[in-house]
Amino acid sequence: MAEVLSPLRSKLSPGHQGAVGATGVTLGNRTVGSLWQIAGWAAFEAAATPVAQHFGLTGIGGYRAAQQSDSATSWRIAPDRLLLEGTGDLTGFGSDALVTLDLSHAKTVITLSGPAARDLLAQVVAIDTAEGVFSPGEFVQTGIHHVAVLIHCTGGDAFDILVPVTWAETVWEVLLTNARPHGVAIEGAP
Repeated sequence: MAEVLSPLRSKLSPGHQGAVGATGVTLGNRTVGSLWQIAGWAAFEAAATPVAQHFGLTGIGGYRAAQQSDSATSWRIAPDRLLLEGTGDLTGFGSDALVTLDLSHAKTVITLSGPAARDLLAQVVAIDTAEGVFSPGEFVQTGIHHVAVLIHCTGGDAFDILVPVTWAETVWEVLLTNARPHGVAIEGAP
């Protein structure tokens, strides 16, 4: 299998930018090793639940809270669609009631953390990013600079932003530009 290269590899020069003496935000990137969409029709929940349970998840979940097990993360992105990361090849789970689509090559993850991470998000997305409103384990689907993204709150001030690879540099530049006043550390290539 070919090595997955980050579309942001030219942008990931470790260092500090922006406000001197402050690091309010850390930006980085991780490649997606396995990202699959499963979709269905009228009997989606019945068809998808065994797949989710196979990876240690309780079911198909809700539209706001991600599900996680030791090996997988699941986001319910529509009534009849799930995104699953960390599952490996799901081709064998396809059936007349369930289709699988490998999106591993189509998305990358921009990591965002730090004490000013929520402030930065508030600048670039039209959602309430306050700690009591957007809590660890929750996710939202929104847009950054007209690019559809999924933002998963992975910790108190830590976020994974799933971005289409074709728009990764655009979203990165918007985040970096808005992060500079807070002071930003860039994590190197994974």
